[in-house]
Amino acid sequence: MLPGAVFVTTSPHKHREAERILGCPLQRVELDIPERQGLDVLTIAREKAAAAVRQLQVPVLVEDTSLELAALGGFPGPLVRWLMEAAGPASLARILNGFSDRRATAHCVAILRDGEREWVGEGIVPGEIAAEPRGVSGFGWDVVFVPSWGGGRTYAEMSAEEKNTRSHRALAFQSLGQKLRQE
Repeated sequence: MLPGAVFVTTSPHKHREAERILGCPLQRVELDIPERQGLDVLTIAREKAAAAVRQLQVPVLVEDTSLELAALGGFPGPLVRWLMEAAGPASLARILNGFSDRRATAHCVAILRDGEREWVGEGIVPGEIAAEPRGVSGFGWDVVFVPSWGGGRTYAEMSAEEKNTRSHRALAFQSLGQKLRQE
């Protein structure tokens, strides 16, 4: 991690999860920055990082997450946040009720940017959407996402420690850490 870097997120859940995954405290800063809407999570994260550096004038860490449903051609992707706010995680399960294909991909991009340089880590976890919400841990759509490696359990049916070793966010931060160590 770059000295003086701050984690730009409005989500205290993502902040705690990132600290657990990285094993170090992170200063969290909430910024009101315009966020591009679209289906390319990497583009959205890059623009968010650039805007945050311009505002703060310090190195920043940002992440963006996408949940891509195969039956819907990748939708809602990065727009999943708005679906969660409008209809809740059970809506993801209901949306797929008319489809035989419940496959989903959890995709996270983590970017560390210092104004001149950028390091990108990506994490992708294939899985599926459960028929109904299950579990009590985690946040967001954890109650409906069943990772391929999870033995049929949703993220929300796992301990934080188990989820944080192989989740899409963990893989993105691990990938970012490897790139930083190579510098």
